[in-house]
Amino acid sequence: MNDVIKGKVLELAKSIVESEEYRNFVSTEEVLRGDEVAQNLLVEFQEKQQQFISKQLTGEVDESLLDSLTSIQGRLNELESVRNFMDAYTKLVNLLGEVGDLLSQEIDFDFGEVYRS
Repeated sequence: MNDVIKGKVLELAKSIVESEEYRNFVSTEEVLRGDEVAQNLLVEFQEKQQQFISKQLTGEVDESLLDSLTSIQGRLNELESVRNFMDAYTKLVNLLGEVGDLLSQEIDFDFGEVYRS
């Protein structure tokens, strides 16, 4: 990569890090990491999700495990720290998507298409 392009990429990265979307993402992530209830539910959800996937790979569908996952997901969605994090995450992903779309448009090459195929 030549120095001009590298410099522009680093400039873009700095602008993204300074954006409201990124700052909100980092802030809500810190709050979420400090939310003990949310962290415990996330660990429980991940463990049960792994169990569910393992059983599903063998052709077994464990309805009680699925019900448990749905219940935990509902409890997670009730937590303000989780809702705020998901909102901030979505806004950051949207910003990054817009950056990628604009870049694709300007160079007339949809590099995202490779990942969608």
